[in-house]
Amino acid sequence: MDIMNGQAHRTLTIKRCLIYDFSMLIKQYQPLLIIIPVICALLDFRGAGSIYKYTVAFTCGAILCLAYGKDITKDIWIVVIAFMFSIAGGWFLSNRRGLEIRFIYGIICYFIAHLGFLCFAIKNGQINKWVLCVTLIVYLTFFLTMLYKNINSKPLTLAVLCYLLISCISFAAATGLNFHPLPKWLFAAGIFSLLFSDTLIAFKEFLNYDKLYSFLMMPTYYLSHILITLGLLINMVRGK
Repeated sequence: MDIMNGQAHRTLTIKRCLIYDFSMLIKQYQPLLIIIPVICALLDFRGAGSIYKYTVAFTCGAILCLAYGKDITKDIWIVVIAFMFSIAGGWFLSNRRGLEIRFIYGIICYFIAHLGFLCFAIKNGQINKWVLCVTLIVYLTFFLTMLYKNINSKPLTLAVLCYLLISCISFAAATGLNFHPLPKWLFAAGIFSLLFSDTLIAFKEFLNYDKLYSFLMMPTYYLSHILITLGLLINMVRGK
């Protein structure tokens, strides 16, 4: 009887070890899930349907939920919610039909998205003051010398200014993450890609310059979500 119990115990132990090893193997290769939003982005570029404009951010959020599972933390949820507001902002900008208020709603949604990224970065690091100073100098100069005189609406001017400020602060905070270098700079590159994409929108909307917008705006917008997600996936595998 004792021999049978011993064999059963060893069998159970072996099964548990195999399950653990398999789960660790899956966890190790979870960053490969990033191929899903990459495929969605490529499908949009090939004109597969307008729905794919929104599936990149959605699948990035879904991947984070799936990868972290029951271990998902509040700060990761904040990033997922930020992705959802990014989708909403994209919808307002794509469907504004000449209505300024929808443009403002879109900016507000993107503002909340950046606020989410900022909260995540501050919770996991600190604002890089040097990066903040340089970024603010560059973008406030851009706003005061080029954008301000070309925006005729005060509410829109205020919305653009507030969004410019939160974008700069968000990027500076991303560069101050207490992560391993690879996931840290992937996340920061994601925020920079979003900032660059928004800069192209500003050039098109307020300065009537769209040479770069037509072929770089959407790729950099998609790239921002993909890099942020990839950085978080790699950070989960490697640990802080």
